[in-house]
Amino acid sequence: LCPVARAGDTVRIPSMEIASGVHMPVLSIGTGGLESQAASTIVINWLGLGAYGIDTALIYRNQQAVGAAINASGVPRKDLFITTKIPGCMQAKASIESDLKQLGVDYIDLLLIHFPGPISARCPSTWGVLEDYHAKGVLKSIGVSNFQTKDLEAILNVAKVKPAVNQIEHNILHHDDATIAFCQKHIIKVEAYSPLGRGNHSGDITDNKAIQGIAAAHNVSTYQVALRWILQHGHIVTFQSSSQAHQAADADVFGFALSAAELAALDGLQNASAASASTLFV
Repeated sequence: LCPVARAGDTVRIPSMEIASGVHMPVLSIGTGGLESQAASTIVINWLGLGAYGIDTALIYRNQQAVGAAINASGVPRKDLFITTKIPGCMQAKASIESDLKQLGVDYIDLLLIHFPGPISARCPSTWGVLEDYHAKGVLKSIGVSNFQTKDLEAILNVAKVKPAVNQIEHNILHHDDATIAFCQKHIIKVEAYSPLGRGNHSGDITDNKAIQGIAAAHNVSTYQVALRWILQHGHIVTFQSSSQAHQAADADVFGFALSAAELAALDGLQNASAASASTLFV
């Protein structure tokens, strides 16, 4: 990890090299599923802290607001890291052009195929379109999202440029270890979304007794433990947080480290109930 900071930064977020010469902040702010005004406020708050990683997508329908917030911030484009996505493996060229136009930028730091379906057989040819834009310097790095092993294999079989990142749902209570192992074998960085859980899908991180116990031992929040767990496994994170105070608190995860025993305990929480998990580590 390479520390990156600007004068006056409130938060200092390290970066990680995801492709040759491309360094990505290990924490980015997400804007998915948010109304345009909320997305704009979130981006303004995040940039105001001195953070610089922003995650959006064409299907979020908020990229014009995100672009306007970036422009209004006065932060130089070269200091930002913008991740966006195209929806699936159809009409890639039109989607990339829409991303550029809506964001008001002439290049994108990381562009992902948002998901492989519904016609995943088209993904190898779509990957070729991304490679063309990458060769022109319009896309500084390219990757995928929500791809499992079989989907990644189809890309790797034809790729001239290997995916830099696979962005997947990943948190203490929900992780696809097979896909992660495949990514690590092929030197594809894993980026976690929904790192703090998602509704009733991943379990309740904040009320998990084991996570609470570890948080108390470090005098931090359960959210900070959840994010730190991902980072210590060598992954990247995009997370959502509304107010600037919450963003700053959640990003304050570089002043403590989880022990090997704590990591092992957290690794074992998947599929465990909050009650039974409390016996793993307190």
